[in-house]
Amino acid sequence: MDRAYDIVYDKFFRPFEGKTTAGRIGAELEFPLVKIGGGDIDPAYAAGITEHFLARGWRVALRGVGGEPLFIENGAGDCLSFDNSYNNFEFSLNHSDSLTDLEARFREYLGPVQEYFRAGGIELRGRGTNPNMPGLSVFHVPFATYNMVQAYLRTGGENPDFPAFLSSVQTHLDVALTDLPAAYTLFARLDFLRAMLFANSPDWEGRGWRLFRDHLWESSAFGLCPNITGKVDGEFEDVESLADYFLQKGLFNRIRDGKYEIFPPVSIKEYFENPAHGARPEDIDCYLSFKSVELTCRGTLEVRGDCAQPFDRAFGPSAFNLGVLCARDGAKKLTDEFFRRNGITASNTELRNIVCEGRDLELIAPLPELERFRDDMTNLARDALAKRGKGEEKLLKTE
Repeated sequence: MDRAYDIVYDKFFRPFEGKTTAGRIGAELEFPLVKIGGGDIDPAYAAGITEHFLARGWRVALRGVGGEPLFIENGAGDCLSFDNSYNNFEFSLNHSDSLTDLEARFREYLGPVQEYFRAGGIELRGRGTNPNMPGLSVFHVPFATYNMVQAYLRTGGENPDFPAFLSSVQTHLDVALTDLPAAYTLFARLDFLRAMLFANSPDWEGRGWRLFRDHLWESSAFGLCPNITGKVDGEFEDVESLADYFLQKGLFNRIRDGKYEIFPPVSIKEYFENPAHGARPEDIDCYLSFKSVELTCRGTLEVRGDCAQPFDRAFGPSAFNLGVLCARDGAKKLTDEFFRRNGITASNTELRNIVCEGRDLELIAPLPELERFRDDMTNLARDALAKRGKGEEKLLKTE
């Protein structure tokens, strides 16, 4: 194999070696922080939540460029932080064998977090786009990676400040290496269905979008970097074909002398195989991707295209994704039958765009067929969770 392939395999595929599809799961839940009554939040008060929790036994995990405590964690390995902006708060929940365990930990933190924020006239909301847009200030978080991203977003594309105003649920699933290509393909094919179930990011431009987040990512400078945002249209038979796909993904930054550099986007294959780029193997550590389905260097399949949900069903996307993975063979059969029965030949991108853009869903299939597929897949996932015996099926709420 060539140098680029080896670098990609070592970084993103070797961590899956020795894993089994055992149902371990982690989750990241972001929520917009809004001023009650409208207008800008007070970023200084918002930032004070870190000291509030540090005084209660949490510890600093990462600091900002001025020494500010930005990421704080507890003994469970869970982390509280602001993602990119003080308008967007995140709960990062460490892996567990039970989604109900993650949900219980989240509830333990959410109450005190909301109590602190509401004392300052602000609160978290269960939505995928900030309901107080447009006109809000960015209130950028002073973290080196975020500074680099902000600089890159100003090199082209639209809406360079968009990360400040949108929030998602990101589900991390353990998968065996041999199952990875099929699982990756399945979640990519179900992208449109997950948009139907979990769209919760209306646009603030009056376009009538159901899920505006996709547009914001794809129309930004991230969309100018090969294959790091948007949907996945390929189908993958084996690890080699999936790794080859990764070679076409792009890089736009690296670290030299302790500082980030940004450069015109280039594919991973080109970057590591053309000596003119001056690549080092460790530059792969700077790879960033925002695809709706992704692999992480921690050895997880990340499903990241789902909107933040109302708090009473905050774990609906993660429960659905875990249930689909646990019933992967049945989910593939249902999907194959649905596509075949309705003569669907459109790409994953085209199907999800129909949903996201607020277009007529019958452009995909007759509405009764879509509803049948939605209900059958949701019930399949719920039954798979029930068989695990952990009460996780109670978290699969879609409305």
